[in-house]
Amino acid sequence: MVRIERSPGALVLASRLARPRVLAVLAVALLLGAAGLRGAAPWAALALAALAALMVLLGGRSVRATFARGRVRVSGGKPLQRQDRALAEFTGVRVETVGEARARRAERLVRGYRERSGGSAAPAWLVPAPAPGTNDHLRRLVLVARDGEPLAVTAWLAPEDDLEPARAEIAAMF
Repeated sequence: MVRIERSPGALVLASRLARPRVLAVLAVALLLGAAGLRGAAPWAALALAALAALMVLLGGRSVRATFARGRVRVSGGKPLQRQDRALAEFTGVRVETVGEARARRAERLVRGYRERSGGSAAPAWLVPAPAPGTNDHLRRLVLVARDGEPLAVTAWLAPEDDLEPARAEIAAMF
């Protein structure tokens, strides 16, 4: 789910993968399980209640990207993670899949190993094999950096969420 908010001189994208109602239903189910285990297994009940609280607090976090005054500010996603960078550091915007992000991460690990080991190749058991994953259908918008890693400006979204209007809005800024 992507929400686009336009204001004079600014664009705000707010996205979240998990739907709030789904999170609420799962949290209530976990709390009911915790209530059922309260007498028989108090530690298990406490663990389920803590899991429900964490799911509500962290599971539905939205990613919020604000484009204003030549800067992009991204907050959300990972707890307490905020990034504020100049829009001039990026060349464009593209849609990235989970598989592409996984391959980029594997390349970064191999490159880091090569730098630390003085140029020798990484052992075969350390390099992840390129294989399809369970969540490869999820997509997100990323800003393509001139050098370095791209910056994600939306959460991972299901294919039924149309990213093209948001991508077009951001691409118009470049």
